[in-house]
Amino acid sequence: MISMPRWEQRVRAPQLLTFSLLGPSISWAADHPGRGVLLATTSGAVEVYAFDATDLPAPLTQVTSRDQGTTGAAVSRDGSTVYWFDDRSGDELGRWVAAPFDDPARTIVLLPELEPAYSSGFQPLSGGAALIGRIVGDSFELARAEPDGSGRVVHTSTDLAGVEHATPDGELALLEFPPDGDFLHPATRVVRTADGSVVAELREDLVAIRPVAFHPSDPGRVLLVHDRADRPMPMIWDTRTGEQHDVVTGLEGDVSAMWYPDGDALLVTVLDEARHRTYRLDLQTHELTLLGFPAGAIARSAALTDGSVHALISRSDLPPTLLRLRDDEVVPLVELPGEPPAPAVAATDVHADGPGGRVHALLYVPPDRSAPYPTVFVVHGGPTAQDVDAWTDTVAAVVDQGYAVVRVNYRGSTGYGAAWRDALTGRVGFIELEDIGAIRRVLETDGVIDPGAVSIMGGSWGGYLTLMALGTEPGRWRSGVAYVPMADWIVSLEDEPAWMAQFDAALMHGTVEEIPDVYRASSPITYVEAVEAPVFITAGENDPRCPVRQIDGYVERLRARGHDVRYDRLDTGHGLFDLDAKVAELRTALDFLRETLPVLS
Repeated sequence: MISMPRWEQRVRAPQLLTFSLLGPSISWAADHPGRGVLLATTSGAVEVYAFDATDLPAPLTQVTSRDQGTTGAAVSRDGSTVYWFDDRSGDELGRWVAAPFDDPARTIVLLPELEPAYSSGFQPLSGGAALIGRIVGDSFELARAEPDGSGRVVHTSTDLAGVEHATPDGELALLEFPPDGDFLHPATRVVRTADGSVVAELREDLVAIRPVAFHPSDPGRVLLVHDRADRPMPMIWDTRTGEQHDVVTGLEGDVSAMWYPDGDALLVTVLDEARHRTYRLDLQTHELTLLGFPAGAIARSAALTDGSVHALISRSDLPPTLLRLRDDEVVPLVELPGEPPAPAVAATDVHADGPGGRVHALLYVPPDRSAPYPTVFVVHGGPTAQDVDAWTDTVAAVVDQGYAVVRVNYRGSTGYGAAWRDALTGRVGFIELEDIGAIRRVLETDGVIDPGAVSIMGGSWGGYLTLMALGTEPGRWRSGVAYVPMADWIVSLEDEPAWMAQFDAALMHGTVEEIPDVYRASSPITYVEAVEAPVFITAGENDPRCPVRQIDGYVERLRARGHDVRYDRLDTGHGLFDLDAKVAELRTALDFLRETLPVLS
């Protein structure tokens, strides 16, 4: 009997998900402590599971079973109903579906009379109703769905907004929207659903003001997060008087918050150097109490009506775990079947002085080898995302092969303040590589990595940067792995949905018609003839974010000159949510790396 490789066992072991394309990876019932839904891979694909933590460990009830997996889920306020997003073959275009918590096979399609749309937020209401954000063409719709599935559109806007919260009765909705198309600096809008009118709005040039939630008992008070002083900070906004006041000071890092159920305290989360800390802030005494969760990255947390706090937490060497903190005791909420994932190595921190300031990266080294290591830079997507100290079986699989792995939080990443995020302007694709280069030079100088044995890989925007690196820095990389990349801005804009085109224009500071030369300069296909290293590329035939045709064209250009390019065109969207497919893709990538970046024994 052939034993399964460690990396494959790690991928196939049942796990909780910490990230989802279509909303949070876990949601709790606001009025039923302990009931919720989450995403897990227990069935062999990413699917929705319901849990009830009345008795621990809470069993998981599988809600969905779809060939392409399911990545959007929610639960009603009373915990009686689960919801999930039904798109077609992973193309993100679809409808929300409802089912009883105790009988998930009995489904009702919500708003069947409306055309399928891109999901832009889902908020359960009292009595089984829901508010649903929809992107249709280049417009936003806010619709109310009743328990029987019927409903109507209650508000429309040309701003591509998202619904972030609602009062329990659905009378008021809290929206985030990009003022004048500025997705990097969103603003906040309160809408009355009875007539679709705008009750209040808060926007500020070049400042992000993100809505969080209405006060639990006073909807005139709204919790927001702003970055006026560079680092995100929570504040309370009184929509009746216009008064605004910050609620916490003295914390180092990006600060976010959520109401406790009684509204007298905030659950505060601080992100600093790719790791989280959580606190309880008493709004009367201003006392800040550190909560006793283990160190790591918190994907999502919530304070519940029974006095407990739940957190979905992981670390590079700690698989995702759902924990409950109550009366100073931390216990796991759910228990997954089967063997746990094989252990993975911990991350250490690396810093470098780059052209735009201090760059932070996470470093992983194989425990049974010595420096200098053959190395793979694994580049995150987004671009306004971040590599945190969280569990990633892809990184662990690469380390298993004997490589060091480096993950750089380049300019454009969140988690290091607004100025760092906003610095990705004008020279998109080059700025990120400058920061990656700064970290690389430090590690080469310190003898950690072998300068002649370095490859690069990434997905989505990370795939884009992989192709940009291979084309603009030929000779510096032994090989590249680009999952569902953006390869050709011009062709991509012809095929992608309007909301993606608007995001691109915000990032590039203009449309392709206004600044075509900027788009061409930042497009990997401009440099395709200069690529020297072998490259493995994947594409999703149903991917709305990085459409397949522009990747086809890039691959054809490489093949026309006989370049070593491996190409997998998959019947998926912007990700793989079936474990068999994920294992097959990762096996191909690891084989490719071993061939193009040998590890000497």
